[in-house]
Amino acid sequence: MNKELVENILTVLKTSTDRSVVIKGLIKLRTDVVKNHDGIVLFRLAGGVAPMVRFLNKPHEKILEVALSILGNCCTDEESCKEALQCKVVFPLTTILKSIPNPIIQCRACRLLGNLAKGYADQLLAAHCPAIAQSVCQIITETSDVNTRLMAFRACRFLLPNQLFVHHFLASNGLIMMIRILTAIMKKNVSSIEQEELLKQNQFGGRTIGLKNSQHREKYFEEVARNLEGVRSDIFDHEMLKNQPRAMGEYAMPEERVALDLAGEIFKCLLVLAELPISSAAWNALSTSGCTFAPITFFITKENSQRNVALKIISNFSKQLDAFHILSSADAVVAACELLVAENMEMPLTESEKRHCIHIICMLSPDACNRSKIRRSGALRKLIAMIRDSQSNTEKSQILYLLNNFQYDNMSMDLMLRQGLVPVIIDELNTFLTSDDEYHKKKREEKRLNSKKRKLPKEAFEEMRSKVIKVQDFESPSSSPSSYTPSSPCSSRCMSPVGNNTFKLEGEGSDDETYSPVCSDEEDEEETPAGIHADVSKDNDATLNENTSPIANTQDANNRCTADNSEIMRLLDIACQSNETIEDNMLDKEDDDEQSQDVPYQKLPQLGNMPRGTLDHLENLLFRVTLLVNKRSELGEAKTMNTLIKAINVFGAYNNFASSLTNILQESQFFAQVIRSGIAHKLYQMTKTIMLIAEGFSFLVTLTCVGESNYGKAELARFLRSDDVDAQKRAAITVAYIIKSKRLLYQFLNDGKALHFLLQTILAGKSDDFTVEAVDALTAMSRYTLDFTITFVHDYTQIYEKFIDNENKPLHENCDMCFVVHIKSNADDQSLSPNADDDEQIVHFNKDLLCSTSEVFNTMLNSDFRERNEGEIHLRTCSVLGLRYFLNLIVRRSNNLKYNIPHVHNYQAVLEAFEMARVYIISEMEEFLYKMLIFLMNETNCLSAFEWSLRNYHAELTETVINYYLCSNLKTQDKVKLFNEANSSTFSAEWSQMIIDAIYTRCQS
Repeated sequence: MNKELVENILTVLKTSTDRSVVIKGLIKLRTDVVKNHDGIVLFRLAGGVAPMVRFLNKPHEKILEVALSILGNCCTDEESCKEALQCKVVFPLTTILKSIPNPIIQCRACRLLGNLAKGYADQLLAAHCPAIAQSVCQIITETSDVNTRLMAFRACRFLLPNQLFVHHFLASNGLIMMIRILTAIMKKNVSSIEQEELLKQNQFGGRTIGLKNSQHREKYFEEVARNLEGVRSDIFDHEMLKNQPRAMGEYAMPEERVALDLAGEIFKCLLVLAELPISSAAWNALSTSGCTFAPITFFITKENSQRNVALKIISNFSKQLDAFHILSSADAVVAACELLVAENMEMPLTESEKRHCIHIICMLSPDACNRSKIRRSGALRKLIAMIRDSQSNTEKSQILYLLNNFQYDNMSMDLMLRQGLVPVIIDELNTFLTSDDEYHKKKREEKRLNSKKRKLPKEAFEEMRSKVIKVQDFESPSSSPSSYTPSSPCSSRCMSPVGNNTFKLEGEGSDDETYSPVCSDEEDEEETPAGIHADVSKDNDATLNENTSPIANTQDANNRCTADNSEIMRLLDIACQSNETIEDNMLDKEDDDEQSQDVPYQKLPQLGNMPRGTLDHLENLLFRVTLLVNKRSELGEAKTMNTLIKAINVFGAYNNFASSLTNILQESQFFAQVIRSGIAHKLYQMTKTIMLIAEGFSFLVTLTCVGESNYGKAELARFLRSDDVDAQKRAAITVAYIIKSKRLLYQFLNDGKALHFLLQTILAGKSDDFTVEAVDALTAMSRYTLDFTITFVHDYTQIYEKFIDNENKPLHENCDMCFVVHIKSNADDQSLSPNADDDEQIVHFNKDLLCSTSEVFNTMLNSDFRERNEGEIHLRTCSVLGLRYFLNLIVRRSNNLKYNIPHVHNYQAVLEAFEMARVYIISEMEEFLYKMLIFLMNETNCLSAFEWSLRNYHAELTETVINYYLCSNLKTQDKVKLFNEANSSTFSAEWSQMIIDAIYTRCQS
């Protein structure tokens, strides 16, 4: 049919006053023109939309029926929708929806409403939202025609994204009717009449006084009994809390196609609603009306192909805090757990389904009753295995969030510990600490920044790091980490970390693991189930004949048409000869992309002070595990403690990683493992970091408390007396680090031969871990237990000038005597007797200055000594540099200048000058040079000072050098080298004995 003929028909419709002619013309347009997209465009270009809108004001049902059908098809075209809205189609359409009870007209009006709402919902609802929402809900409630309800729900699906419509839809009990209709059509062995009766039951019922959330008293008692299981699990687990399968026998898949289509449309609406916030009042109304989500959870089984959609609906609804009770009563958490733990499934769980299951369990787990269901279902075992095997950071984060909800359930915690919770946590924490990928780097940095913000003031420091940690957690039902003290024996929520009504959405926070409880399905596209989500292919009217066919093809009609109105009337008569019942061609069929998608990533709701990020979950879980009375042996493993130490080094000590480590260290049952793993040495390394000095010593104090107890002393003694050499070394190192009682330390060092093991390990000449640990342990014991000290002057270069020797420059302007320095030609010759082959070097100086400086010089140079006669003083134990430095000090003293010092590499010159100051009795200079010997002492010259002190019987310097060996804070490798050089020196026996005597003396003092 061409445009001219369409325009002629429209002209007839505009001018005719005969209803039969109008009806015939409308049917002709419907059957021959607007049956496909090209026809719709032709109809719109011919100006047909506006007349059809005007026909909606005609008080004739047949005209309304056909006009609605035409407009319904036309509005599958975007331009036609715009034109219809410009012609103000909304007002007559709203009037039709409100006032005409004819199911065919209602069906077509809802179809038109849905097509308009598909692209222009906001414009459609701008002025008539309350009326449209109330009318659609009234149609859903009052009609018994399945097709009408289907089209009404379809319209709702496109209108629901509008918040204003949602408000009025819920206020008109739209959600209640939706759930009731779904329940009625899925009830097993229920006729259509019985279904209508089910819909009308308790339609206006209110809350029954005295019952909790519409529960029967017996049901309420059963719930109370479930929550008492944490108190008397031996009774309730075996007697009253037997595993019961879900009550699925009441529901079945509808067999009729129309019922399937209706159920599918309801599910589509629920998908949209599940993504929108719903008020508390709406949830309360839904709960008190006796509605249930059981028909939805019916689909969550391992053999049901439609489970994906049901899971998505329940998962999204679980974010609604007020949906908590209705979801719990529908056994949503049981359904999700059964699906998660199911094995040998014909249709394995997709990643999307797995995420939805985890999210449902996660959001419903704050309730103690639900937690008991989760535990008994075996889901905890599965969840821990999933953390271990999963490659998805988001999935791991969700599961860890879920497991945190079980932190106050002793039974659940015991079960998870038996399933390997601790190794899983430690492995995950290790990954976060060592992985170099961007995700883990980002999380480490976030945690580090958060830890800096959580630093406590100094006055709170001592309380936090006390030897016995007292945990005060305001979310905990009891201050005791090992038992519960519920407020009432019948309290149904007393053991939850937080009641479900205290969810608190945090804008700031975590982890931006942060992950979402409901994740997008980019990994696997979800398709709508074939059964209940099949798109409705035709707008079936209750009285239409499905066999109706077009009267002729369009080309033949165009060949016969003329511009004469009589010819138009002839064509209309021909059209009327066919069956006037028409079938709408559903050009508005939805594509798969219209199906509701998951909500974008959102943060999980915050439970009081519950952790936020994945690292926070790991931190909190591990801390709670260390508070349990029956601690698992995995906590004392070296890997666990090393990982915690690594975490403290990365994030600082102002977190529960430090508290967890303290709880482990103070347990005597783990002390043997602490000794074997060398944890004391790693704790001591913290004291070498500025930010962790106090924490490192605090951990060592904790170990001291255990080590000095009867159990700790017995363990250390057992290791020291064992035949295992490595065990002996570890015990000796641990003794040096942690034993602070000098009397007890002496017993271990002497009777237990711990000091022998330490020195033997250091002097073995090996470069293994034992050597490093032994050296650090000896240093720690000497400095912090036995109080060996050396007074050092830092930045001495700023206090004293530097001595620079210039051999070409005389030391005095008037030199009248000289020193003759004899240099052995054979370096190995240590004798003091002169040798003809010795080299001699002469250093000139002033006689009067020497005599005024020292009485010894005055006697030598002014009495009957050879030095006076020859004017020479011969030196055989001194170098030229040492002599010139000594004379330089005499000159500076005479000029009242501050003494200067040579470079530390010229330490031998200071020793020689010190020796001459002693020989020539210059006390002031001797005192200064002695200080310089101490100030300049380091790992390169310490042995020289020791050997000189022994040769010259200088006890004070000998003691100082021994102290330096014991307490100097050198690098570990330098100190090992220092010890081995002393052990290979001429006085090795004396050195070794002096080290031992010094230590024992301090222990006994």
